[in-house]
Amino acid sequence: MKKLLSAIILVEQEMNLLADVIRSIANLFPYEILVVINENLEKNQNVANEFGCKYILYNQEDYYAARVVGAKEAKGDVLLFLDANTVIPPLELKKFVQPTLEDTSDVVLNNLQSFFLERQQKQWPDSNTVWRQMVNEILGKKEFHINSILSLPHAITKDALKKINLESLVNPVLAHMRLIEKNQRFSFHYSIDTTLSKEFCLKDQDLNKKSLSVYESQIMNKHLDALAEWLNKNGTRGMYTDGIRNREYIKILKENKHIPFSQKGWGMKSLIYNGKQLSVIIPAQNEEATIEQVIREVRKIEPLEIIVIVNGSTDNTANIAKKLGATVIVYKDALGHDVGRAIGAMSAKGDILLFLDGDIMLPAKDLHPFSQAIADGFDVALNDLTPYLSRYVPLHIVTLFKYALNLACDRKDLGIGSFTAIPHAISREFLNDVGWDALICPSVVQVKAALNGHKISCVHYADVIKTNRIRPNQNVVAKGYSPTTSLILGDHLEGFSYLFQSRGE
Repeated sequence: MKKLLSAIILVEQEMNLLADVIRSIANLFPYEILVVINENLEKNQNVANEFGCKYILYNQEDYYAARVVGAKEAKGDVLLFLDANTVIPPLELKKFVQPTLEDTSDVVLNNLQSFFLERQQKQWPDSNTVWRQMVNEILGKKEFHINSILSLPHAITKDALKKINLESLVNPVLAHMRLIEKNQRFSFHYSIDTTLSKEFCLKDQDLNKKSLSVYESQIMNKHLDALAEWLNKNGTRGMYTDGIRNREYIKILKENKHIPFSQKGWGMKSLIYNGKQLSVIIPAQNEEATIEQVIREVRKIEPLEIIVIVNGSTDNTANIAKKLGATVIVYKDALGHDVGRAIGAMSAKGDILLFLDGDIMLPAKDLHPFSQAIADGFDVALNDLTPYLSRYVPLHIVTLFKYALNLACDRKDLGIGSFTAIPHAISREFLNDVGWDALICPSVVQVKAALNGHKISCVHYADVIKTNRIRPNQNVVAKGYSPTTSLILGDHLEGFSYLFQSRGE
């Protein structure tokens, strides 16, 4: 049986092209043409009479409510949502909507992948595309890229909408998510060139702007509402585990306060940090090839102590650190990511805590800006990885998650600055506020820093990509994501979960 097509044209403000949009869709001989328009706008009844279309009024402030109004009124089997500001040739419209009319797809999205790649090569960041990729990623639809029913045009069958409740359309991201969860068939077989300047906030992408634009915030909140629902159903970390991170060590340490020191080292009282003293914390596992150089560079920035947390090592890392005068803490078993940092922070005596890794050799000139920033009054000093953005297109999923979390915390200015990356430094006051045990999940600490009003800044670029040692069992995988990537993605979802919990969502 032939499916009936309902064309739903959404009018936000401008109506100059409405007649042309109606003429174009009329060539497909739809069952009905519905024009959903704000009741405060002037309606051209002549256009309606000429093409037999129907005006439907809505009075909600949220523009996306118009989609619900149109869907409720529609009688067709397939609903094609169109923008009143975009004239699409009839032939393109026919090709676009065809899969839903032929029952080979339940949802048709505009394929924006070519736009996305071109956009990313020219300018970054684009908050709208970040959110779209992130949501599609956690829903297991990486191949969707930035395609979403947020964008017009899109087509949905009436049967598919019934499965998710028509009211879901007031938040298209939520509707998108629920359609995927209901295993509806998606197609993005065709790309239609539309006016994307507003949709992707092309004038609002200054990385150094602290605040989001109004439109960016609206789009972000749609995604955050959907993400909150998804995390509520799937747990604080979604499908991403803790990997080899062993949180039990933190629980035990909080109870008995016993740290297995192998050696108490030496340091110096510095005069360069405005009367404050520096502790440097270095987790290390089988780092005999790099630990000496790491420690020697650290000595140049006048630390009170260098704390090396050796864990799961079978080589000479601990002995090398001892000979160089570091305070050495030894655990026979591997602690997993970030556990060593938390233990080191608990044992540290300094007013400034600088965190490094035993396998990343950085010169002192790339370390001092972080400790000095804390001495000068910042609570958190992060690695400014902005230069990294121009090197890799498309950007890695971890990079997107980092930026999204900063956006959600209303810290757009931090870009992809993150506790996940070293070097980073914190103040004693900050540590006392969040608790040393919170350092076990970098993303949660980052959210706490933002919510509690601490002074955070990306203070210096240190290239940790070039110097980072590749671990085949953690960083390389034939298919899917590496264990390290999965861990970091889970950490960021845990950070979002903490954010939602703090806001009572």
